[in-house]
Amino acid sequence: MKIEGFKTAKGQKLTKERLIEEIRDFILKDNRYQYKVLVGTDSENYEKGVEFISVIVIHRIGQGARYFWKRFYSNKKEDLYSRLWKEALFSLDISKELLKFLVKERLNFQFEVHLDLGTNGKSKSVIKELVNLIKGHGFDVKIKPESYAASKIADHLL
Repeated sequence: MKIEGFKTAKGQKLTKERLIEEIRDFILKDNRYQYKVLVGTDSENYEKGVEFISVIVIHRIGQGARYFWKRFYSNKKEDLYSRLWKEALFSLDISKELLKFLVKERLNFQFEVHLDLGTNGKSKSVIKELVNLIKGHGFDVKIKPESYAASKIADHLL
């Protein structure tokens, strides 16, 4: 999963370079605030396969946010366990590539990976392994109810 092909909230397709510019400009526009860059993915089974939505959110703490999204499909239905693993791996891949570019910009922000996992429900069986996977790559990770990039924004776009 690469950061090429993300769209604005209004659906305008962006190149990788334009995406980085949009993020940089949003952060530099007002340095009075702290910023978080968040990455999350959600998915849903459909008759012909699985739809995945990944989001990149730039949260200006206390003053709103911008998000970018990308939709992609798998042509076969998958069980919940497989989908949750793919969601985590997609978010991890996006995060690694995105952070590589953002570090070059020398911006001041916190970075988090948001997983659509919670301690209540079916996803609790994979929390430990997926959280450790993300942490093992050096990222801060959030689960429900704090994982709003995946559990609210990406979910809303499905």
